[in-house]
Amino acid sequence: MNPNQPTEQDLHAYLDDQLDAERRQWVAAWLQANPERAAELEAWRRDAQHLRARYANPEQWPANPALDPAAIRRRQRAGQRRWLATAAMLVMALGIGLTGGWTMRDMTSPDSPPPMADAVQAYRLFTADVSLDGHDAIDKGHIVDANDATATTAPVPASHGREQIARLFRAHFSDGIMPPDLSAAGLEMTDARLLATDQGPAAMVVYRDQSGRQMMMYIRPPGAGHHMLEPGKRVDGKLMAQYWSKGNYNYAIVSQPDDPNAAMLEQMLRES
Repeated sequence: MNPNQPTEQDLHAYLDDQLDAERRQWVAAWLQANPERAAELEAWRRDAQHLRARYANPEQWPANPALDPAAIRRRQRAGQRRWLATAAMLVMALGIGLTGGWTMRDMTSPDSPPPMADAVQAYRLFTADVSLDGHDAIDKGHIVDANDATATTAPVPASHGREQIARLFRAHFSDGIMPPDLSAAGLEMTDARLLATDQGPAAMVVYRDQSGRQMMMYIRPPGAGHHMLEPGKRVDGKLMAQYWSKGNYNYAIVSQPDDPNAAMLEQMLRES
């Protein structure tokens, strides 16, 4: 109980003119400093006056404790407390619902794809194209939409590959990392393509070992939001993507999860 404010009994006694002069003056000063409680007390007074006016002849009515002004005021206060508790529960439930909803949105929103999902998609489009086309080719800078599963490129002799890749990178990724020559490790560049993405022009360079196993280097800018990547890797179906950012570009190596050549290529690019 706060000794610096009147009790419920003090307020009831104030209304019923049951306080001594000093105590009554103290309650009046406190009400003047607390207009909300003063307004509430005035409402109590009006209720009591209405009841007295209605039942001016109490002998005509049986005693009813529920009509006592003090009992009515207690019920009003209890009702207010219940209303406040209900409102607090609703606010808490709404907050939990909004938090859960935004969490699910972040998990399922198409605006938040997995890191370098476009690299994985480009690799899948390439392998589908090769399986339908029946040849390995270095593309002459042809623009391919990474979201267009029907896009294909014209074949050219693979012997021209390194020269064409160098021209492609100088034209579109002048300050990016050049794909390394891995021929000494038994890996040949068999395809390079320029693709259109939402973030800007991207390029993929495909390596193949003597057993026919393929992996891909992928490069693109971070986009308008300048979304740089923390180094990481993830498995997407039967493919693994390793990704990171360096300089002004995002990079990825897409391969089969058990391809030992992918780790070698990733290390060479990271150390370049």
